[in-house]
Amino acid sequence: MNEPNALPGAPARPLPADAAASASVPKAPFWTLPLPAAINTCSASSLPRKLRPSQQGVEALLAQALDAETTRLLGLAYSPLFPDEAPFRTLADIPHETWVRDGHILNAIARGLATYQAGLVAAAGEISAYIDYSEEDVRALAMKLAREEMPPLLKLRLAEKLLGIAIPGKTLAAQLARLFDARYWRRALRVRVLRAREHFFLRLHLIGKRGEAYASDACVTVRIAQLKRQSAWMRDTVLIPRYPLPVAEGENPYEPLTLEQVAPGPKERFAKLYTFVKAVDVLGQEASLASAMVTVTLEPEWHPNPSHGQASWNGASPREAHRSLCHRWQAILRDLHRVAIRLSGLRVAEPHKDACPHWHIWLLYRPEHENRILAAIMKYFPNKLKIRAPFRKGMPNTSADVMFDNRELLLGGASRALTHPKEGAQVEVSRINRDISSGASYAMKYLLKTVDAGDALNQQAGLFPADNDDATREKKRRHEDNAKRVDAYRSVWGLNQGQLFGIAKCLTSWDELRRLTVAPKHRLLKKLWALARGGGEEGRIEASASQRGDAVGFIKALGGLDACRNAKAKTGRRFSIGRLVEDSLNAYGETITRTIGVTLLLKRKAKVVKERVVRATGEIKSAQVQCTVTTVLTSVRTHLIEWMLVPKGLAKQVMERAELLEQLASEQVGIKRRCREERAMAETLRLEKVAKLEIGVPIPA
Repeated sequence: MNEPNALPGAPARPLPADAAASASVPKAPFWTLPLPAAINTCSASSLPRKLRPSQQGVEALLAQALDAETTRLLGLAYSPLFPDEAPFRTLADIPHETWVRDGHILNAIARGLATYQAGLVAAAGEISAYIDYSEEDVRALAMKLAREEMPPLLKLRLAEKLLGIAIPGKTLAAQLARLFDARYWRRALRVRVLRAREHFFLRLHLIGKRGEAYASDACVTVRIAQLKRQSAWMRDTVLIPRYPLPVAEGENPYEPLTLEQVAPGPKERFAKLYTFVKAVDVLGQEASLASAMVTVTLEPEWHPNPSHGQASWNGASPREAHRSLCHRWQAILRDLHRVAIRLSGLRVAEPHKDACPHWHIWLLYRPEHENRILAAIMKYFPNKLKIRAPFRKGMPNTSADVMFDNRELLLGGASRALTHPKEGAQVEVSRINRDISSGASYAMKYLLKTVDAGDALNQQAGLFPADNDDATREKKRRHEDNAKRVDAYRSVWGLNQGQLFGIAKCLTSWDELRRLTVAPKHRLLKKLWALARGGGEEGRIEASASQRGDAVGFIKALGGLDACRNAKAKTGRRFSIGRLVEDSLNAYGETITRTIGVTLLLKRKAKVVKERVVRATGEIKSAQVQCTVTTVLTSVRTHLIEWMLVPKGLAKQVMERAELLEQLASEQVGIKRRCREERAMAETLRLEKVAKLEIGVPIPA
């Protein structure tokens, strides 16, 4: 019996195409499933009029693209000098006599249309048949796939081919557990469908300066709906302790808190990042570090729809472009670390309007290292370096700006003036004069341009003028619209907005210590706890409290900035904060580590004896090498209570049931204790009876 190669069911909904072209189109994806009964909200027929292109649906867009390509090819074939005046616009307009006479030309056009259609969805792979699915369709499809019964290994192979990724899981049982879970299918399908649809829009050049900026309108609509569902869920979900909390005399019982009350929102997370950026700037000024803003962009082949020049896109997604930036940046830091040069600062990922990412990097460094740092950057971004002189806002002056056309000219110091004020470069460096503006405000403006952090932070960073006239309100409206689009862009491609580098990993430990309501016993950990909380007062910090921590002192206590170190440390020691973890099981039976607190670590350089194998002889030799030795000084548990997520309407019933279960458990404990005491007493009497029999003492009846 032949092995089945597809799931049973009716064929998936085919993508429409011209009759002549569809005959040559490759076969539909092997994973054929019936279309769920849910209404497809992305289809052209179910949407109102005056839609943006991406909201018309994949089917309508693909039909339009094929019509336009058909017209273009027929124009080149029958009227190459004046394509708009060609006698035929579609293949259906061609009479039978022309088909007979020009059959070889028209067949070539049909094959070209088939290749063009396949190329539009080729990057999606097997998921291409489902890129027009709505959220309801994805849910129905996920339920269908989870319930599908077939040989496990075959289902695993087909799932990996459909999703285009390896199914996560440490064991085969964990992988199969995911394949029979509708929640896993829903998450995986949603990500793959959204990214495939967005990549399809990029191939049609719908996203760009002359189209829909940063992300498609369809993607923005999906993201807004997702945030609304998330907000409603957080309002209607409360935290309940898994085990009843003890209530002291005179205290009120625990009142359930909603997730909205305890979870930090985007504005709170952004405010924390801003606090640490300002602290890093203060430490940089204390150490007399130079400050600059570096903007790096990718080559033209990474841009799907450039606003200038001819398109030469290589077909890579924005996620792949961001990965290329990450690899290059890690190579730059590695090369500088080898020559004992350290950097600190903040990097911000921002998209061009055609969705290609670029980075703004706020750098702190020793002034004497500037040339070597720029040379390392140009090694991986070789197409021109532009160095801009500091200037005041609204008073740009390009007379002092210089340009280096390649890395060799930079190393030789051979710069030139700009050919025109707006001449671009792959790497643009703006030196920051702290007499004009602070490095923190300069860095955060780039992040605030694509994040709606609230009026307070926008005003503090100087993003908008103080007066609230019509022009300012219009600017704020455009800023909010751009922030929504960039948020949708980052969500669909899985990119973070900003990241600190060159300092100790302290953001998570900062939150963990602020969560701790009782001061730790260890002297240094207690100091860090007081710095994070902004004082030595114990108790829970409310979400709306104005209790501010000391980020400058916190970073200092953990070793300060990497950029302050002039060379590799040969000796000495420093403290760092680590995570206290415990093993736990996830929903698929895998052992995972769960953070339950923080640990205080001492790191120092020391010589240790290590064994190595000589490749030539295979001999094992011992040698002294210098390495970092980590010692755990103390640890403290910050997650003291195990919580459950419960719908708000069921909170009272669950708490009452928990109290009842606790009462029953205590009664069971009491019964077991009495039973153990009775068994122990009976055993004692039996042993006494045996002892008396052995010595001949009469036992009373």
